[in-house]
Amino acid sequence: MQTTTIVSQSTPAGFSAISVVRLSGPKSFFFSKKLSNTSKGFKHKTAQYLPVIINETKKIDDAVYIPYFAPKSYTGEDVVEISCHGNPHIVLAIINELLSFGAELAEPGEYTKRAFLNGKIDLLQAESVSLLIESKSLAAAKELSKNIEGKASKKISSFKREIIKILSFVEFELDVSEDDGFYVNQQKKISLKLKSLAFQFKTAIETFETIQAYTQGAKVVFLGKPNVGKSTLVNKLLNNNKILTSATPGTTRDVISTDITMSGFQFSFVDTAGIHETKNKIEAAGILKTKEEMKNADIIISVFSNDTQAVDLAEDRRVILVYNKDDLESYKGTEKNVFSVSAITGKGTDLLKNKIVDLAYTLKKNNSHPLITTLRQKDSLTKAKESLARAIGLLDQKTPPLELLANELMLSIHQLDITTGKTTTNDVLESVFSSFCVGK
Repeated sequence: MQTTTIVSQSTPAGFSAISVVRLSGPKSFFFSKKLSNTSKGFKHKTAQYLPVIINETKKIDDAVYIPYFAPKSYTGEDVVEISCHGNPHIVLAIINELLSFGAELAEPGEYTKRAFLNGKIDLLQAESVSLLIESKSLAAAKELSKNIEGKASKKISSFKREIIKILSFVEFELDVSEDDGFYVNQQKKISLKLKSLAFQFKTAIETFETIQAYTQGAKVVFLGKPNVGKSTLVNKLLNNNKILTSATPGTTRDVISTDITMSGFQFSFVDTAGIHETKNKIEAAGILKTKEEMKNADIIISVFSNDTQAVDLAEDRRVILVYNKDDLESYKGTEKNVFSVSAITGKGTDLLKNKIVDLAYTLKKNNSHPLITTLRQKDSLTKAKESLARAIGLLDQKTPPLELLANELMLSIHQLDITTGKTTTNDVLESVFSSFCVGK
């Protein structure tokens, strides 16, 4: 338990209707009573409407004080949240007054760090809090909320329990059993259990790509020859005219990226230069950039019109074929699965949006809940899986070396503890919590 009491603003800076100043630590109630000049007792989660007094005599506002008694608070400590009017001058005056009482200014992520140190959450949950705050889509928020509730932590704990059971049996054979090694049926049984766990580890690691898709979104590259209406189509899908368009071929000579959220999923729409043969150095540079964007695209929208051919991308499953300018002439080709749209009138664009979302989920979404949300977690779980793989290799021997087998199992358990933060270093904690905003 920390001995200091910290304070900070927990709402965004600037003018607003309401701002929240948060206190956490052993003197939170004492400082709050001093600030409000009241002798009234506090009740857990019971709001009180009290004044804000500066320099013991000057009332500058009325505020709502909400106390949370340890350990039933976010940090596990005594906490008070003071909701005042959202004037930055009032907020600053409150914080300065509390600092004069002896409070200390909170560091980035310090509230969540205290929650971790006080056993309220583990490191998996703490990292999900940070990602939730930064999430750019509703889908990401929903998935991360599950981890904050402990879904990922429970899964990792179940992995650990299974390995501990196996380790206990191995250590029994080492310490008690008079037999040299396992019976063959025991050996096969343990090997099968470890192989099943290794597969579950692999599945969990793969969910990292899922959360990356949720949080970073999918890159959608619009590709086609000059004057097929790529830019106009992008503008229509974005519902704005951000990208310059004209009837002159080659208007777009560079890549232009714009973010959009559709169906709770984050996308980056990338308009590109039209692909064609050219001697113009500027156009050639733009086409080169287009080809680079294609390599990194999650989805490619291959746009063509009545007087152009679609860019040949063979059987690339990332590609959606789009026939544009349907308002001028209907599509008469034989190509299957072509979306016929008009970037001018908007015909077919809603269906195209739905297709983009569906394809993004198909390509990026793992069927499992995203358990692993950071590179740190992925690295630890990967090392845990590698230890299991070595253990399985030892079990393939006629007479497994039990000491080495036990060691690999212990290494795997150790890496799982690192994943959840049960075993960690100050450097890791500093790295995790320094990415947080002040006030969380």
